[in-house]
Amino acid sequence: MRITMGSMAPLKSLLSAGILMLATTPGHAALSLDKAPGPIAVRFDLKAEQTRVTGRIGDNLCVMLSFPDEWRLAAGGGLRAVVEASHGGEVELVFRPAGEVKDLPQVDLASRDAALLQRDHEEVFGRPAQSATLATLTPGIKRWTATWSDVNLPAASGQITLDTVIVALSDEWLLELSFSEIGTRSTYEATVAEILSSLRLDSASACARHDTRPVP
Repeated sequence: MRITMGSMAPLKSLLSAGILMLATTPGHAALSLDKAPGPIAVRFDLKAEQTRVTGRIGDNLCVMLSFPDEWRLAAGGGLRAVVEASHGGEVELVFRPAGEVKDLPQVDLASRDAALLQRDHEEVFGRPAQSATLATLTPGIKRWTATWSDVNLPAASGQITLDTVIVALSDEWLLELSFSEIGTRSTYEATVAEILSSLRLDSASACARHDTRPVP
């Protein structure tokens, strides 16, 4: 889930307020704000001025991403993590088993995941979204955006927009990337594009090599 610039509310503040129920799907524990050991690793490469984020999922899949500048693991639990930038901004990563969306009628995995997000958040907020869109960025990658307005929401504007990039990694796994407090619209779009362009898939052993390789 991403809280867009309009809401001006970091993910963790909403978590602590109980607004975002991150464990709305069966089989997922609630996202802890502890830095618990898990399959998602975050390491800053000072020489490259990039942060390497890896996720070991399933039996033999390693997902690798590069974030611009320095980021750190702020919260983690199971297949979910929140990373924070040193200059401000947060990204939530969620690896979702495709089996959780298999019964939905949409034609592709990313669209099914978007439908699940829409349904779950309408249950959380207790009402339909004021607006919702689903855009295709590239084949297999979609962007789901939905907005709710309520004077009781913690955002100063009384409005929260969730904006999640959904990547169909394989027939068995999806990745949800959600951004908040990134900065200006141009900075946000550039950050999203850079992270998506860095996406690589490899065998699980690649994650093991990444996690143990010294970073200068």
